[in-house]
Amino acid sequence: MPITAQELLDQAAEETGLNEFGDDWFMGPLAAYATDLVAPHLSEWGRAFLTRLVSKDLGRRLQIIDCLKRHPEIEDTPIPPILYITGHERSGTTLLHNLLSQHRDARFLSRWELMAPTPPPEPGSLATDPRRAAVQASVDALRGSDLEYMHWVNADEPEECVWGLMDCNGLLGMAVGLIMPSWLNWLGSHDFAPSLANYRKIVQILTWKNPVPEGGFLALKAPQMASYLPQFFQVFPDTQFIYIHRDPYRVLQSFTTLIDVVDGPFLQDRAYLKELEQQQHRSLKRMGQLFDNLEAFEKSHPERVINVQYADLLTSPVEEITRLFSQTSQKPDQDLPNRIEKFLAVQRAGSRARPRSRMMDFGYNREKVENYPPITHYLQRYGVHVEERRQTGA
Repeated sequence: MPITAQELLDQAAEETGLNEFGDDWFMGPLAAYATDLVAPHLSEWGRAFLTRLVSKDLGRRLQIIDCLKRHPEIEDTPIPPILYITGHERSGTTLLHNLLSQHRDARFLSRWELMAPTPPPEPGSLATDPRRAAVQASVDALRGSDLEYMHWVNADEPEECVWGLMDCNGLLGMAVGLIMPSWLNWLGSHDFAPSLANYRKIVQILTWKNPVPEGGFLALKAPQMASYLPQFFQVFPDTQFIYIHRDPYRVLQSFTTLIDVVDGPFLQDRAYLKELEQQQHRSLKRMGQLFDNLEAFEKSHPERVINVQYADLLTSPVEEITRLFSQTSQKPDQDLPNRIEKFLAVQRAGSRARPRSRMMDFGYNREKVENYPPITHYLQRYGVHVEERRQTGA
């Protein structure tokens, strides 16, 4: 099983028959990730899975670069205006993304497009391309697992941008960061703009033949991007950001549960994650830094930020989405309320598994979270609604 960065590169080249990897920025996260692959806290199954994950990502990178070499005109594709949803993970970004995407002039990037962007989809083929069925089959294999209760995205539904990154840094939606510490530290200590410049090419590949509707916009999202807002804005200057705010205690409770569900199977001992949280408070500190990042960007670009409360989105979804669009330059969509209601009716009818009734907490409680100074400031700054009882979206 390949384990060093060079072995991983060689395997990807052999499997694809391609050998042009492009710029070498990606070698930083790749080397850090390879270092973590030999960490003793990983199980042998986890090590094998995470190795296959990065090997596949390297092959995808080779194919993207080959596609751009064959079709250099793709990089002349204009980038449309972007409405970008972010906030902390588990704060309602997926629900908000789905609702914004109901606008008649919206174009979102689906899970299958981001995971398999080459060759560029043919015009009007997004619903029939065989890659959609292949990705859906991989999704359906997870039915009945804990993951279905936490975060479910079908192949043709809006997905987070990080699934489309091509520099060995969006692996599994960045969900493995807390068990791959060298990799996460590298990403947090280096300029992310080069990676986003490459992501721009992915957006161009996917909108080359399937653009946004005339006068429309891209509806994108990734809570993970809250750490890189200045860099994203540098690469995509025609972006308006929508921050969603939710009770930090409920967010952290849900986030630690997600960590356990996603990362636990890769570990020798699932207690590893809980012990690190209790010793180092990594998720709480990360949350505070993320909130600081949101506030700093809003202070420097107030005209580029719209805020929404998760509680308001649940209580009055049509009114909140209408309000959000009124603060953008997008044309009104008179039928948007009907499409939102139809979407929500399907969700409420049980198209997705119901959320867990019992959540993890890794030792966190409301007092500890709310008394952490960055969180205390965040609650006051944004007037966040406290959930006395946990609320869940459709």
